[in-house]
Amino acid sequence: ERGIKILCDEIMCGLGRHGQGTLFLSEAWDLDPDCVTFGKAIGGGAFPLSGAILKSGRNVLGGQGRSVMQSHTFAGSSARALMTGTEVLKEITEYIPSIIKLGEEMKVITDYLSSLADGMLSFQGHGLMWGCLFTHNDKHKEEGARSRAITTFRKHCENLGVIPYFVPVGGFMVTPCYDTDVGTIYDIGEKLEEAIKLTMKDIEWKTQEPVAADATSTMATTPLPKTILANSKPVAEAETPVDIALCNKTLHSTRSCTTCSTFVCPVRRQRFLRTSIA
Repeated sequence: ERGIKILCDEIMCGLGRHGQGTLFLSEAWDLDPDCVTFGKAIGGGAFPLSGAILKSGRNVLGGQGRSVMQSHTFAGSSARALMTGTEVLKEITEYIPSIIKLGEEMKVITDYLSSLADGMLSFQGHGLMWGCLFTHNDKHKEEGARSRAITTFRKHCENLGVIPYFVPVGGFMVTPCYDTDVGTIYDIGEKLEEAIKLTMKDIEWKTQEPVAADATSTMATTPLPKTILANSKPVAEAETPVDIALCNKTLHSTRSCTTCSTFVCPVRRQRFLRTSIA
């Protein structure tokens, strides 16, 4: 109506990472942009490659001997990058069900971590793209306190072997690879949990005592939902699922089935299903 062009920048959230079941988030949200940009994942992590989808105007650019200049990350593309991008597009749709499932697991984990942090930080996101910001609440209102908390948390993350992507606004991102298995998703969750606990202790963030996650704790002994099998054996000792009907074998190729004990111990997963700290 006003002649304004709409562009959706899906460099970070596109190509299925958003977990809404489509290639681009703008499609899932029923938007109708004039242009969609994409990149990063299209190169398979090996080649610098990005692109844009235009609703119209491509022929005009070509007819005038012009093109859109693409620059950074690391600039430039090669024939091998384009070949890789072609193969990624062929494969990526097969991962969409896994991304949706792992996104559901990430929400379980981040809801629990947000509750555990008791206002120190908060998570938001979907699919395999999650962000966390340290809040300006309570002790963080003191000058320099928020920066100290972030520095402390970062130190503990490095010591624990989990390295989120920290951003200048005062937080970090957690963006697992598409082919990450569900067991690794919970490895990430447990290490972030420990880093949060240690940070809260170091900066003396006042909170309730978290429930110990041992065999006698309420968290560990809460009855398992019907969608989770009560098999507490470690993953390495996993046997045939108790109820094969609950097992989604279509997710086995991407190791994201959570209804059997093949890829993640249900009791381990159960710890995160409790989103409030008693």
